[in-house]
Amino acid sequence: MAVSNNHIALLAFIVLCLTFSGCSLLKAKEQAELIENVGEIKGTVTVSGSQKGPVIVLRFHDEKGIPVLRYHSNAADNGSYQFYVAPGNYYIAAFVDQNNDGQYQKKEHGNYLGGPDIISIQKGETLKLEPIHISDIAPKPATKAKARVEIRESLKNIGKVTSMKNPMFTQDNYSLGMWRPIDFIEQIGWGLFFLQPYDENKVPVLFVHGINGGPTVWKTAIDNLDTEKFQPWVLFYPSGFRLDIISEYLVQAVVSLQKKYRFNQLNVVAHSMGGLVTRSFVKKYRERYPAISKKLKFVMTINSSLGGMESASAGVKHSPIVIPAWNDVTPDSTFLRTIHDWPWPKDIPYHLVFSFKNGSNGDGLVSLESQIPYNAQAESTRIYGFNNDHVGTLNDADFLVLFNKLLDESLEK
Repeated sequence: MAVSNNHIALLAFIVLCLTFSGCSLLKAKEQAELIENVGEIKGTVTVSGSQKGPVIVLRFHDEKGIPVLRYHSNAADNGSYQFYVAPGNYYIAAFVDQNNDGQYQKKEHGNYLGGPDIISIQKGETLKLEPIHISDIAPKPATKAKARVEIRESLKNIGKVTSMKNPMFTQDNYSLGMWRPIDFIEQIGWGLFFLQPYDENKVPVLFVHGINGGPTVWKTAIDNLDTEKFQPWVLFYPSGFRLDIISEYLVQAVVSLQKKYRFNQLNVVAHSMGGLVTRSFVKKYRERYPAISKKLKFVMTINSSLGGMESASAGVKHSPIVIPAWNDVTPDSTFLRTIHDWPWPKDIPYHLVFSFKNGSNGDGLVSLESQIPYNAQAESTRIYGFNNDHVGTLNDADFLVLFNKLLDESLEK
């Protein structure tokens, strides 16, 4: 009897599980359940005062009566915002970032939701809050508790300069991000890193890795990048998370960097599952920030499971531990329907790269059917195929020549 690639993938997963300690397996299962219980807070901010500027929304976690600021978000052009949160109690505030430095100053207009009011969110709940209206300096809060600021590394790492030699970029950490994403966040912290100091005369190229991967998968491509014209950025994220959460982080990171540096062009290249994250990012970026999203001039996906993977379905159905990202990569997932029902913007060039190995239906991991679904073919500027495997294409000499040629063509003349 023939053995399908899906059964082989599931068997490989079981073997991998057997190499984990019981404690590690238990942690992986607990963290997967925590992620599936994440709730969502949505709301809007309106501004009628004299101050102008982007609106930043602050999310405070209530810890025994003390508001602790750990995360903030850039409100969309229409004033909307959203946060993915663990079950618990929160406060929400917002301010007009008049000097565009990302920090609240007392002279900047702002307000709270309520006085502020505690917002309680349960497992898997979505709360739509009343609007926050900003018209003047924020009033004194009704609570006497003094807020504490503990900004997460995930925000501090946006725009931090590092190198490919950073000890956090290891396969052990990549695997940690897939199996135990919460430990990854607490121990490592995800980020959007620069590999050289920002240079306004160079176009950013953002590299997005896939599941169980990390920035070093791009080493050859980055080594061959023309750094006289381009500056490499790398996204590093826990790949076991739900993909909407990952793309949400990417949107907020890019918007923060655009506000700070006001770059005129951004190019994005993604591998494997990173192509799904990227399509979700482009959708949210265009819908929420239509003006600055026009700076996106080039998108490429490489060997991406655009149509989903049956092996993910097999894992969801039969595995004792279900990695949350698998739910989004199953071919019939709500996530895939959402990103594919949305038409790709005609003003953003999209280059679709796929790979195949002789005698196989795909690149050894992702089938051709999934790499080049019809809708993606129809929306792409052009399609390119390589006789290589899933990761090998990234180091293929012909691919590197093509990649750099297309990047050069993307430059505004």
